[in-house]
Amino acid sequence: MPEQEVGPVTSVTPGRVELRQSAPNVLGLPILIAVCLLAVIIRLLMPPGGSTVIIIVAAVLLVPDIVFALYMLRNRGSTLVVTASDITFTRGSPDAKRPQRPQVIQRTDGSKLSFRVARNGPLGGDYTAYILKLRDNATGNEVYAGAFGRRKVQQACESQGWSFA
Repeated sequence: MPEQEVGPVTSVTPGRVELRQSAPNVLGLPILIAVCLLAVIIRLLMPPGGSTVIIIVAAVLLVPDIVFALYMLRNRGSTLVVTASDITFTRGSPDAKRPQRPQVIQRTDGSKLSFRVARNGPLGGDYTAYILKLRDNATGNEVYAGAFGRRKVQQACESQGWSFA
């Protein structure tokens, strides 16, 4: 059976489901920066007008933002591959200069999966982030699942015979 595209972020082949992080998810920060810069430029172009220097600086700042967006598309997308024997999370593209080491859950006897929210930073701190992780209760191994959503990850795992606690 050939590879089947199921929506923009998922491909399904026999014995393998691949979830890919969507482009809007990867491009969230560069888009926010571009919108802010464009808002400044538009506001300064309206009467009574603004400083030409500020308009030029804001316009010039759009160039590195575009470069940043292209970099993010090429190097920062994430992939979660689910097979009957393992679940692998990889951040960045495989052809990147320094690809990150993948996070892997390998199936063992008694493997049961569950989701947990992990804290990234000091408890209750201003800069604490909470991330969704998929955990194998038998081994304690975890992979990041936040970029793909709980429902999609669970469906992908169940389609490959993984069970949840």
